[in-house]
Amino acid sequence: MVAATEFRDNDILVLSPEYRIRPNAYNCIIYPFDAEDASSWRSMPAVGGVALTLFDGRRTNHEVAQELESLLGLENEKAKELLAFLISHSNSEAGKEYLYHYIPGNGQNSFSTYSTLKFLEKLKGNSLTDIPQGAKLEAPLTLILMPTNNCDVSCRYCYAEKIGPLPNKMLPLAKWFEIIDEAASLEIVAHTFSGGDPLIYPGIDLLFERMALYGMKFLLPTKSFVSKEQASRFHDIGMKELVTIQISVDGTSSVIDELVGCPDYANRAFASIKNLVEQGFYVRTNTVCTPLNYREVPDLVHKLHDLGVKRSSITNYARSFYRHDESLFLNEKQIRWVNEQVSRIGSDLGWDDLRANAAIRDFSVPDREEKTADWNDRAYCSGGKSCMVITPNGDVVLCEQVPQRAPFVVGSLREQTITEVWNSPEIDAFVHPSKELFKGTECETCDEFDECHAVYGRCFRDAFFTYQNLYTPSPNCPKAPPGFRMS
Repeated sequence: MVAATEFRDNDILVLSPEYRIRPNAYNCIIYPFDAEDASSWRSMPAVGGVALTLFDGRRTNHEVAQELESLLGLENEKAKELLAFLISHSNSEAGKEYLYHYIPGNGQNSFSTYSTLKFLEKLKGNSLTDIPQGAKLEAPLTLILMPTNNCDVSCRYCYAEKIGPLPNKMLPLAKWFEIIDEAASLEIVAHTFSGGDPLIYPGIDLLFERMALYGMKFLLPTKSFVSKEQASRFHDIGMKELVTIQISVDGTSSVIDELVGCPDYANRAFASIKNLVEQGFYVRTNTVCTPLNYREVPDLVHKLHDLGVKRSSITNYARSFYRHDESLFLNEKQIRWVNEQVSRIGSDLGWDDLRANAAIRDFSVPDREEKTADWNDRAYCSGGKSCMVITPNGDVVLCEQVPQRAPFVVGSLREQTITEVWNSPEIDAFVHPSKELFKGTECETCDEFDECHAVYGRCFRDAFFTYQNLYTPSPNCPKAPPGFRMS
């Protein structure tokens, strides 16, 4: 399909199935229909959402403009200006176009349609109101689901909190069904599993099946062995087109057994990949490099490519709050070697989705100028703004790496609904904490305090991990005191 680049009366445009639109309180949001990328949403005025629902594969742009005149009382020129704006908005980020030309009779056409009435009902107040990136959405876009903290391996580099609730305190499968049902009713259709290993949770395939019935997309990371029978079961319940399965594998030899605490782990992982690929699943891998295994990367990458892995990410060890080991850090020479090897092999194989992002993040010797540049270009924190995390006992936190206890817990889905937690004063107080809590820190006198929390968000995880205090600046802030090497 060809992306729309300009407004023409007789063109028929459609909305890419790779994107979803959802009415928000006073506007409309459009986001990638993908578990990982959904948080990179874009917003537009509510009238834009109404207009997008009219691109149904039948109407020309001229006819869509006429419908807007009728529905919204817009003058013809204003309606056409709105459509031209949407085409421009679609092209505002390279590679993220969402409006395409529909060509009648072309069997390759695929697009999404929506109820116009639902979007019309959201038109209230000033319909041209928009909200900035970083603002809290009316409902989450994604959920991070942690059915269990248990795992059948014991990785030295694991960032997860292994200590979990007693079995009688864990959410039963029926409660997870209720959570997924409510998520579907709120149009939360992209999820990531985390915690321990989700495949350890009893009856997890039934939860996958329920999510598949709703057409939800999800990311499933695992180090469990996936047998031929299990891969076939996943296929039969309709997961194939909806799930990305991530297998973690750090090398090809028995050297990695010591890293992950499991004998013959590499061969087990390769067998899992083979079984899943044979069933047509999109399989990707993640590799953590340490001084013990980084030299295995070239052989590993070739093996993964031969097995049919679609995407492979190679990174270096990063500090863990729960089980940090300084000896697992790579030095600059080792990092450079890994990146160069992966770049060369990716080019030789024509494998665009082979990526190495090994890098040093060290806040122990701060470079204020470098930190300022990085700070101004930092990523948005989605916790409490477009995403929340559900832990094994139903408690809600806003980052999967933080301790699952007070003061990080902002609610509980054991007693509350998603909507009740999302709209609670507890979650708002966590995302926008009082400045008084930061007494004696650099944040107390910072002129950017309110903007920092309202727009980008402060990395409360790194703040707590570094300074053992939730109410401090994150160590990447130019005003923060020296911290630790993080990766």
